[in-house]
Amino acid sequence: MHAYTPDMPTITDPSVTLRRGDLAFRPATLDDAAFAADVATASRPDEPEDAASWRHWWSTDDPAWTNERFIVLRTGTPIGFARHNHAPWDQMKKRYGRIGFELLPAERTDARLGTIFDVMEERARVSGTRIFASYGREDDEWLARWFADRGYRVERRSKAWELDLVAQRGRIEKMASESRQKMRAVGITVQTIDRDADPDTFHKIHEMSEEAASDVPTTIPHVRQAFEVFVRWFDSPTVRLDRMWIAREREDVVGISVLSYPPTRGNVWTDWTATARRVRGRGVARALKLETVMQAIALGVKSVRTENDGENAPILHLNEEMGYARIPGWIQFLKDAPG
Repeated sequence: MHAYTPDMPTITDPSVTLRRGDLAFRPATLDDAAFAADVATASRPDEPEDAASWRHWWSTDDPAWTNERFIVLRTGTPIGFARHNHAPWDQMKKRYGRIGFELLPAERTDARLGTIFDVMEERARVSGTRIFASYGREDDEWLARWFADRGYRVERRSKAWELDLVAQRGRIEKMASESRQKMRAVGITVQTIDRDADPDTFHKIHEMSEEAASDVPTTIPHVRQAFEVFVRWFDSPTVRLDRMWIAREREDVVGISVLSYPPTRGNVWTDWTATARRVRGRGVARALKLETVMQAIALGVKSVRTENDGENAPILHLNEEMGYARIPGWIQFLKDAPG
C-alpha cells in the first residue's frame, strides 16, 4: 500500500502504482488516452468518444494546474480510469477540485466505485482540495443514487440538445437568411478564421473568449487561461480554421462559434460559442451558430448536439428557436472534503 502524506507530489512516473483493496492505480500516459476513450464509449454507447481527440485533450493540460490521471486495474487487467484536477489555489477563493472516472459497465459496482473515490478523494484532499466536484449524466440513475449515498449533493444541472439537420433544414435556412441580412445591416462581418487576415486574430479571440467564459453561470469560478494554453485549441483534430466562425465589428472580434467534428467516431457537438458583452442582444450568437449548422448541412452532417448551463437563459432560448430537442444533460455533484 502506498502511504499518503500531506506534501505528496503529483505522481507522473508510470512505474509508481497505488494500491487499494483489489485495485491498482497506474499513472496514465498519453498512450492510454485511446483506452480511456473506449471505456467512455462503452459506458455511453450513444456518445462515442474519439481517441485522437482524447489524446489531444490530455496533451494540452494547463501546466499551472494540478492534473493526475490513473488507469484502474483489477488483477492486472485495465477496467477503467480515474482522475482529479484543480486550478492553482492562488487563483481560487474556494478550493474546488474535480474528480472524474469511467469504468467498463461490467465492472461498475458500489464497492468498486467506492474504492476508486476513496483514492481520488484522498489524492485531491492532500493536494489541497476542500470541496470535491464530480459529474454524472442525468439519465444515470444508479450513479445519482451512489453519489447521494456517498454524501454528494446536486449543485447544478446542464441541458443538452440535439438538432436534426434534415427535419429542421427549412427552418434553419430561413433563420440564416434573416440573420445574414441583419448582420450586414449593422456592419458585423461573419466569416471563417481561415479568411481572416488580421495577425492578431487569435489573441483577439482569446480575450473575447475569456470575457465570455467569465460570464457563464457556474459554481466553480472560471480561471483565466494563458494564451499559450488557449491557442493549442486550434491544433485539435476536431476543429479546422475553415470551420471556425467569427464575428467582427470593425477591428474587433466580437464573437465565435465552433462545431467539433470527431475524426473517427462520435457526434458533432458545439465546441464553443461566445460573444463580447457589448454586442449581446444584437443577434451575433444566433448568426454564428446558424452559420456553423448551415456549414454542417453542406458537409452532409445529419445532426449536431450542444450543451449549456441550465441557467443560461439566452442560449437556451436560441436552442429552442432553432429546433433543438432535449437529450440527457449533466449533473454536477459537490461534497465538502473532510477535515
